[in-house]
Amino acid sequence: MSSQATPQGAPGAPEVVVDALGVPVGIPVTGEAAVRLRRQWSRALTDRPAATVVDLAQLGVDDEVAHDYAVTSRVTLAALDATAGLRVNLHAGVVADEAGRALAVVGPSGSGKTTAVHRLARRLGYLSDETTSIDEDLVVHPHPKPLSVITDPDTPLLKQSLSPDDLDLAQPPPTARLHRVVLLHRDGTDRGLVPLTPSRAIAEIVAQTSSLVRLEHPVRRLADVLDACGGAWALHFGDVGSWLDDLAGLLDAEGRPSPPRVHHPGVDEVASRPGAWSRVPWRDAVEYDDELVLMVDDRAHVLAGLGVVLWLALDVPCTTGELVAEVQELWGAHPDAASLVADALDLLAAEGLLRPAG
Repeated sequence: MSSQATPQGAPGAPEVVVDALGVPVGIPVTGEAAVRLRRQWSRALTDRPAATVVDLAQLGVDDEVAHDYAVTSRVTLAALDATAGLRVNLHAGVVADEAGRALAVVGPSGSGKTTAVHRLARRLGYLSDETTSIDEDLVVHPHPKPLSVITDPDTPLLKQSLSPDDLDLAQPPPTARLHRVVLLHRDGTDRGLVPLTPSRAIAEIVAQTSSLVRLEHPVRRLADVLDACGGAWALHFGDVGSWLDDLAGLLDAEGRPSPPRVHHPGVDEVASRPGAWSRVPWRDAVEYDDELVLMVDDRAHVLAGLGVVLWLALDVPCTTGELVAEVQELWGAHPDAASLVADALDLLAAEGLLRPAG
């Protein structure tokens, strides 16, 4: 993929340039392929010079459907690469009402994002069906890519790339800001919308982000987003069509107040002493009332109860005996305190969150 921009109209400029997450991305196609892709990307076409041009030389597919899907993937990856370290990039579909209040539905591939957005965008403006980029002001940068939809029920594995215009999806407002966040759980339970604790929501969202670790204080950044959005919800469903009113209704529902939290910025080096337990270097952490979200490398872990007490106590290296005394001072004497602390320490070490004594 080239990172060099070529002015539109100049020799070698791509015929098709699309605005993806606010990034003008060139697609080097000509002839019928250019006509086809311009139709599919009708909502994203731009006259701006391409900031980057995707490399299709090694695409290796002849089938039109597979080709167009691969092009969409490469355009998305190019836009994500250009915005890495600048915004929160989520695997999420987004729609927005006329007031510019955006609803994000977050989830992995196969969770129902495209179906949910396809159905919701009959009444709310279409911004993206799978990738969302949010800046520090919560502005959602649109990615109105083609949607991959099943057009023939007899061939469910064959998905066509269709423009949001072909699907008559509603136009979005000129500017939209993230207002509500829902994590999709297609588990067949039909429990509906369930509020999530911030720590659990952050841990789940981390797995559905791109280049989050390149942001400064990534866990705190997600906590800030959730605070501004009135928390997060999980939607437990079988058929998302049964919950469209509930999803859209979240835009008018009262958000939840932001819980108090303490930020523990990450460090690259930690103190140690012989015979003592210590933390491992961590990237970022946010402590809530009784839980702590800890990011080590690119993974988020939620600690609760004894795990939180031990991690906080290890602000300085401690021996097992010192930690047992710390726990009993906080919670009172317990006949099994030593074994409970030892088991918890071993578990935290096995998860790569602590360095064992010695």
